Amino acid sequence: MKNDPVDVLIIGAGASGAAIAWSLLETRMRIVCLEQGPWITDKDFPSRREDYELARYAEFSCDPNVRQLPQDYPINSENSDITPVNFNAVGGSTINFLAHWPRMRPSDFRTRTLDGVADDWPVDYATLEPFYNLNDQNMGSSGLPGNPAYPPYKPPLPPIPIGKLGQRLAQGFNNLGWHWWPSDVAIASREHEGRAACVNAGTCDLG
Repeated sequence: MKNDPVDVLIIGAGASGAAIAWSLLETRMRIVCLEQGPWITDKDFPSRREDYELARYAEFSCDPNVRQLPQDYPINSENSDITPVNFNAVGGSTINFLAHWPRMRPSDFRTRTLDGVADDWPVDYATLEPFYNLNDQNMGSSGLPGNPAYPPYKPPLPPIPIGKLGQRLAQGFNNLGWHWWPSDVAIASREHEGRAACVNAGTCDLG
């Protein structure tokens, strides 16, 4: 099999690589994804294990310098203000992402023009909007439509409840006259294309 000819070679089967592979499924091209990590099954996630608390901050840490698994490589973050977040496995950083699913705003594509910072993107929001919509549908994103900070769009699933803490924060924002809106999340609030709805176990960042 390793000597079979292929038409497309994708290095890395994370969010981008896997999405590209999916988009080519209906073609007749032969596609191979190379990933330096293993295939993580649902039984491997800490949320399914009795040692959840230990595994969550050890071999499933978002920091490869903490995990130190055979497939990891060290990252020098001494001069960085942020901690690295990645995972070397099929699925990449989606293995331990927080499912926070906001879109970029139209102004984010024009930071040089509007703010004199960095460079404008070569594309705009309108160009990417159909792909945002496709991605939302495939991932089963949940959210509340009508946020005035964005152009009109409707997430495919209703929003996840914000809970008591969210309600408290919202009350504080309202008292200050600040705009707030529940973020879109890549968490199914109800059954979606064969996937069960979230059961609110509190482990959405790890399976």
